[in-house]
Amino acid sequence: MCVTMFWKIKNSVCGHKEVCYIYGMLKTEPRESKCKSSDIKRQMITFLREGKFSLDGKLPALRELSSKFNVSVATVRKAVVQLEQSGDVVVRHGSGVYVVDNGGLVTETTILRPVRENKTICVIDSFERDDFEGHYLDNFVLSEVLQGVQDACRKAQWGLKVLSFIINEGEQAVLHKIGECKDSIALMVVSQHFLGLLDSVQQMGVPAVVLGPLGSKTGKYNEVCIDLFEAGASVGEHLVSLGHQKVLYIGQNPAVAKGSYLRHAGFCYAHKRAFPEGKIQEIFVSDATNSSVFRQMFVGAAEKVLEAVNSVSAIFIASDQIALIVVPYLLQHGVRIPQTVSLITLDNSRFTKLFTPTWTSVDLNRPGAAMKAFEFLSAGNNDSSVSGFSKYFVPSKLVIRGSAVPYTQNENEKSTK
Repeated sequence: MCVTMFWKIKNSVCGHKEVCYIYGMLKTEPRESKCKSSDIKRQMITFLREGKFSLDGKLPALRELSSKFNVSVATVRKAVVQLEQSGDVVVRHGSGVYVVDNGGLVTETTILRPVRENKTICVIDSFERDDFEGHYLDNFVLSEVLQGVQDACRKAQWGLKVLSFIINEGEQAVLHKIGECKDSIALMVVSQHFLGLLDSVQQMGVPAVVLGPLGSKTGKYNEVCIDLFEAGASVGEHLVSLGHQKVLYIGQNPAVAKGSYLRHAGFCYAHKRAFPEGKIQEIFVSDATNSSVFRQMFVGAAEKVLEAVNSVSAIFIASDQIALIVVPYLLQHGVRIPQTVSLITLDNSRFTKLFTPTWTSVDLNRPGAAMKAFEFLSAGNNDSSVSGFSKYFVPSKLVIRGSAVPYTQNENEKSTK
């Protein structure tokens, strides 16, 4: 009996009989049907994921499957029940068993494989349908988290993968996937859209840490927070020290997300405390989860900034994602930094060093936060801090470069006199 396969593995043992995977062909010797249904389930999942059974198509009859896997019909039936419970197939009585097409509801990206019996860190992320590629290209948070946790996992010989699910569609699918390997994984949550599922994760007994602040629902879970209020306040204080009383704040709407609220509140608090009569103009970008929609909004924000730049001496852009659209737009329209207006951004991504002058920016230390989250999760192997619902704050740091200078009468003010 031969079944086409896509990789070469030699001398793998299942039960007490040898299974030889040789150059793309699977050859099995006749053996007793003592293989557990869970083993058959795993083999069937491999077939499903590699397209051996067409999506939304009907599986072969149970007797044909039993012959293919060389086990009893009863064993295959148990495996099908397990597949139904995990959401991989649906049983239509009187018709047959059909493969469930999740439409890419969950995307799994393996970065590191665990050594021996070590666990795997699953970073939980989310994206809009049809926006997976754009989401990954634009996602500073995810890339910096992976930068930090990858180093920690490599040293500890843990595995590392990303589970990304489609917002408002893939929540149950990602729970099924987590449930399948709940004893061998720990979760690092970077998506606020996953917060509503944390109770289910807790019931499964899966260790989880939220990298936040993401929202108000995380009070009874472990959370490693970047102090965004302090980050915003450090920008306000720095502009105060440079003498900038008329400033422009650009960021996401603080009424929408906790992180946006905190960085805005910190900035306004620090600036207004020093300059009660000062002026803070605000341009808010509406919330969106689709990267192309986001970029369109950022262009609209850039147009508004250009209109307002003559009336301020400094700009705080509370996200490098927004800054990468707004700043080039301003430069193309003759705005000079820092001669026309001083600039501070928030994220200190690698892009801040690509401009001349390089940007003064707040380093949120997301890699450090990810490493701290790993400490929580690895401690969970001994059932310590993960069960104690701890919260840890990671400090941010203002990195001073050449884009923000002391206030003087800028070019716009001079030209009006």
